[in-house]
Amino acid sequence: MIKIVFSCLWYLLPAALGNHNASCGNRLMVPGQFKRVLAKIAVPIDAGAKWHGKEILGRNKTWRGLVVGIVTGIFVAGVEALLFFNTDFFKRNTIVDYGSVNFILLGALMGGGALMGDLFESFIKRRLNKPSGKPWFPFDQIDWIIGAIVLSSIVYVPSLTVAIITVVVYTGVHLCSDRVVFWMGLKKREEVN
Repeated sequence: MIKIVFSCLWYLLPAALGNHNASCGNRLMVPGQFKRVLAKIAVPIDAGAKWHGKEILGRNKTWRGLVVGIVTGIFVAGVEALLFFNTDFFKRNTIVDYGSVNFILLGALMGGGALMGDLFESFIKRRLNKPSGKPWFPFDQIDWIIGAIVLSSIVYVPSLTVAIITVVVYTGVHLCSDRVVFWMGLKKREEVN
């Protein structure tokens, strides 16, 4: 059981870290030159437009987040591919066969898919008058997971068992990490599920 849980966590790690880094914005530890570029694209994807009098996605959904999520996904998938090719442990415990899947494409689809899932959830939240940044269980936990699995299925389709275990495990990870960042003072009580 531990092996399959690890493998599922490892499988979706490019999306998980892509989703996480997308929300970090200007707090990312990158050289000043990159920070300036990222600052220029820290504008809402929906450009502040409204649909039926409501924000389409919200001001927190930026081009910077999308780019950071995709780049992070590619980087993490690259590390996974490197470990897959150079260590027996990761070769045995990696669900994706990096020998037949392009890590750049997989990482971009996972990072982008995670953010597309989040954007879709934000669109629905705005339609239902749910405030931006307020928790919405279980959709805050599963939106990015399902988005990443669906979009990355273009190049790699996991088994139904892997998909279900991945959703369950990462939902639990998300709920636990919310508690940890609350205890650390990085999130307010009303922002935690």
